[in-house]
Amino acid sequence: MQTLDFLLAGFQAAFQIGAFLTIVVGLLIGVIAGALPGISFVNAMAMALPFTYAMDVTHAMLFLGGIYVGGVFGGSISAIMINVPGTPASLPSTWDGYAMTKRGQVKRALTIAVTASATGGLVSALMLTFLSAPFASFAMKFSQPEFFAATVLGLVSVIAIAKDRPIITMISLLIGVAIGTVGVDPLYGQARFSFGVPEVESGIRFVVVMIGLFAIGEVVDLVSTDRDLRPKKPQGKASGASFRDILNLKGPILRGTGIGCMIGVIPGAGATPGAVIAYGIEKQVNPRGAEFGTGVEAGLAAPEAAKNATTGAAMVPLLTLGIPGSAATAIMLAAMMLQGVNPGPLLFVMDPSMVYTIFAAMIIANVLMIGAGVGVAQMFSTLMRTPPAILAGFIVVLSLIGAFGVRNNIFDVYVCLAFGVVGWAMKRVGFPSAPLVLGVILGPLAERYFLTAVANSHQDFTVFFTRPISATILLLALVFVLWSLWPSVKSLVGRRSVQEAGLDSN
Repeated sequence: MQTLDFLLAGFQAAFQIGAFLTIVVGLLIGVIAGALPGISFVNAMAMALPFTYAMDVTHAMLFLGGIYVGGVFGGSISAIMINVPGTPASLPSTWDGYAMTKRGQVKRALTIAVTASATGGLVSALMLTFLSAPFASFAMKFSQPEFFAATVLGLVSVIAIAKDRPIITMISLLIGVAIGTVGVDPLYGQARFSFGVPEVESGIRFVVVMIGLFAIGEVVDLVSTDRDLRPKKPQGKASGASFRDILNLKGPILRGTGIGCMIGVIPGAGATPGAVIAYGIEKQVNPRGAEFGTGVEAGLAAPEAAKNATTGAAMVPLLTLGIPGSAATAIMLAAMMLQGVNPGPLLFVMDPSMVYTIFAAMIIANVLMIGAGVGVAQMFSTLMRTPPAILAGFIVVLSLIGAFGVRNNIFDVYVCLAFGVVGWAMKRVGFPSAPLVLGVILGPLAERYFLTAVANSHQDFTVFFTRPISATILLLALVFVLWSLWPSVKSLVGRRSVQEAGLDSN
């Protein structure tokens, strides 16, 4: 009952005109920043951080929380409409969402995406409110071996995404991991694979790679094929998804929400592994899993629910342990510390009003996100009625600005353009680019966790298997790989049996 009383007081504080407008403004900024290709909502949060100096700590958290919730969804708008993920977590949304757009079902795809995202975010916000203490005690048991195991699970899930071509998928993934190693060694601080080029020593950012492969690569493909980038007009009247349609997707949405909540609470995991793992698992369990990538609605709903379900879950370690669960919550941690507030278990005792106002704001933001998402999507719909050449030019300019803005470095623009050509070539030959991007994102994380865990255990490589949680996660990763590869192995064994039977008959 005390929790409900605190939550009711939190809603009363959040609905005060100043606090409510702060949430709305933050939400709109987040959705727009996430939707614009190359403009990350994390960058938007970082740019918004100085503006929080003039706010009290509660309003600062409401403002940044609104950007966080809106930004995680916003990336799906450009992912669905123009096949350019606005955020890394929106990458799985391109696989089935953009396929629906090409069939003229853009409005239906956006309706499913925003509903699934709002559902996942709302459930995770409620979980944050009522289950933060048990989840915090579980997260306290995580150390570097567990972080490494969780990252490995995210990497191997790529196999399930394209298990019909496991070898090519793994090659693409390993190329991405290799690109992620360029720069400075995370443990010893030595430059590697820089070939004497100073700009390369600082590494190749995954945001730049992603912009080049998807945004620039898509435009190069458009120019080279004279293809119309605008979605096809639907047969008859364009319509979104009805309540019955959404209800029929309850399984993928609930599964994605559950996975997102579990992944999001792990410090350092974030929305990208949650979305990728949810897509991979849904592809395994869904009756239409073999059709994923062709515009299957469940393939869009599951990762959408998962990535927004990580938002509230990632707040759990932040508020209860003072450990940021993602890059976005790290900025929120900085905002709290700048205001002289140290998050942790004592925060629930010393200032419960602030904590539960944040909880209420997360719930409100996820409900309001439906309207904000539809409004920004409508803006993008208007944009897409422009001639394809102008739209392509707009994407290139915005993408190059986004690439430059990552580090204010012209070298990143050159890298972006280079990967644009690479992305176009990969698309022409049918080589998957999504595993490469995921390798660039997750590879450095896996390396850092692995090296730190081995160093802390005095070069004991068994630490990953002697700790129960990390061993369990690695076992799940192994099972996931075997489960994903089993159809290919079964098909190979079947072909060999047929060949042997033919030789015997001869």
